[in-house]
Amino acid sequence: MNKFLCSTLIALAASPLAHAEDLYIGAGFSAADKGHIRYTGSGGVEHDSEAKRSGVAAGVFVGYVLSPSWALEAGYRGISNTQKFDLDRGYQMEVRTSVSYLAVRNTWRLSEDWALYGKLGVAQGRLKAGVYGKDAPQEETVKKNGAYLGLGAAYAINQNVSLQVELEHTHKLKLEGLNASMDKFSLGVRVGF
Repeated sequence: MNKFLCSTLIALAASPLAHAEDLYIGAGFSAADKGHIRYTGSGGVEHDSEAKRSGVAAGVFVGYVLSPSWALEAGYRGISNTQKFDLDRGYQMEVRTSVSYLAVRNTWRLSEDWALYGKLGVAQGRLKAGVYGKDAPQEETVKKNGAYLGLGAAYAINQNVSLQVELEHTHKLKLEGLNASMDKFSLGVRVGF
């Protein structure tokens, strides 16, 4: 999926049909994930651990406008999306999630300034988990491809800059008892050229 995504972006950028005014870039920011795990520690004792996390998670996207209402968009989200959990006996677990997607985007203009949009495509989600400490096992990664959906609203500040609020949905990821929801609510900015 990553090779396909990179190849698509390079082809769009290198295409003689890709005029600068047809391209846009953007970034989205969402609240840090709230992680919680329950595990059985030494002696068979059940433990709960909350993620030690601060800050915001971020994502980036780039798109090519096909018509006034249709665009092709590719993106990545998962920047600063690592959760850390303290385990017993000095061990620590780190869990990192990310998503790459390729989607078509359809925009419905409500007024000069406001628009609604929807996105439909494919995504690859990644969940990487590792326990760190003396004699800890190697980290493991799971990847899963699936459908990608997005719904949002945009407010145009001017002809080239829009603020947007968006809900993204894709499949959950599972790895040996860990379940990660990949749904995100984000605030972002889109800049056209």
